[in-house]
Amino acid sequence: MNETAYLEILNTIEKTYRQLAILALEESMGYSLGQTFSDIVPEDSILVDVGILNELKDMACSENNDEKRERIERALMACMDLTLERENSSLSDMLRFYMDKGRMVVQGEKIPALEIVPWLQKQDNYQLREDMTSELGIFSRAILNPIFLSLLDVTQKTVTEKFGFSGYSEYVQFRRICSFEDWQTVFIDYLSSTDKVYFQKTSTWVEKKLGNDLENVNRSHAFRLMRIDAYDKYFPGSAMKEIVGKTMEGLGLDLKKRKDIIVDIKNDHRRNADAICIPVDIPGEVRVLLKPIGGLIDLEALLHEMGHAYFVSGFAPSTPVEYRRLTRSPALDESFAFLFMQLLENPKWLTDVAKLDVSDAEKLTEEMRTKRLLLIRRHIGKFLAEKDLFESRNFKDPSPYCDWMRRSTGFKCEPDEYLIDMESEFYSAEYVWGWAGAEILRLYLEDSFGENWYQVSEAGSFMEKIASEGRRNSLKQVLFKFCGSELTMPPF
Repeated sequence: MNETAYLEILNTIEKTYRQLAILALEESMGYSLGQTFSDIVPEDSILVDVGILNELKDMACSENNDEKRERIERALMACMDLTLERENSSLSDMLRFYMDKGRMVVQGEKIPALEIVPWLQKQDNYQLREDMTSELGIFSRAILNPIFLSLLDVTQKTVTEKFGFSGYSEYVQFRRICSFEDWQTVFIDYLSSTDKVYFQKTSTWVEKKLGNDLENVNRSHAFRLMRIDAYDKYFPGSAMKEIVGKTMEGLGLDLKKRKDIIVDIKNDHRRNADAICIPVDIPGEVRVLLKPIGGLIDLEALLHEMGHAYFVSGFAPSTPVEYRRLTRSPALDESFAFLFMQLLENPKWLTDVAKLDVSDAEKLTEEMRTKRLLLIRRHIGKFLAEKDLFESRNFKDPSPYCDWMRRSTGFKCEPDEYLIDMESEFYSAEYVWGWAGAEILRLYLEDSFGENWYQVSEAGSFMEKIASEGRRNSLKQVLFKFCGSELTMPPF
């Protein structure tokens, strides 16, 4: 493949990713224009042509310059990702249809499938949450799990027959330049080192919040547990933009003047319940969408998505496509998102910006830290389960999920939910590394600029330097280059 042909592929990738971002934006807002992934990436697209994939492979293998080879491999992986999505597009459309139309009936109330999580988060009645567990089990067994199993089969077949990998695990490890065996060792050690503090803190939390024992808590009850709403009086919907705006302004980013970051908070029944950051143009147009359900949980989600927006909006315009749109790993993106979310564990930010009294700030800090540890361990369990599942290739076996989730969280497992709880591309591990990176960034910022780093423009300049390089470097490289630190798991 010559340079002209390669540049044509890059231009097509840029155009395609922008169109897919617009599609994601429309779907999140509930404004479907009838377009699907298959319309944007048709069967005859050069990006999903096996011949083009092989040419990119040959081009990467014959390239002696490390940076040029890296950029070619990123383009190759983008084409592989699009090919996988193309192969699964009919099944994905089917899954979206049933999630959109599905309804759970709990004591006469019909809850849309897409609203199950927010419904559980605010449901105080233990029995109603149990009833929802039963309904979701029926929905999963009859509708969702057969589709998920087909998606896994198609994915496995595509990476082996079209891409030449031994399986999906090897494909993702090639993308990430990592070893899942090494990750497993680190994660299992982390579970052991945090067992005592985790089970002590979480058992007390569960008894106090849910009035039950940890071993009786399943995924449905965990959603209620993790919605911390005792402090919601401090976080009315009208204050969300003000709190976030003040935080960003302290770092030198004035949201009122920055036309490229669009924060859209609207309680529209057509909207997806999940908050999301969608970079349409990088840089140029970054959308943050939130469908509020009320209180602290909205601010938690908004801070996370604003962390994503802060990062991608800072990319230098001259950054090549391969370092703007494409990445080996999203862990660096997630580190920025978790860094801002973890302001809810900063007592000074809680009193200075969110206006909590000192006592409530201290209590919320402790509860948010316990929640973070729970989430880290939960995602470690999910990754280890996904690793075992793909290595065994017995996709109908829920036991790896049940075993690892009990080990990591202590919660009761619902076998029917093992597929709906999986993350694509082993993203669970990326969240774990994102939390680890956020903690290292936080410590560096506090050591360099003080506990109130969010009000120091120099701290903003420091983070802008990181963001200006886009996704060129891995999280590990960024932490070493800018913080002089190794990537290690967060202590508790």
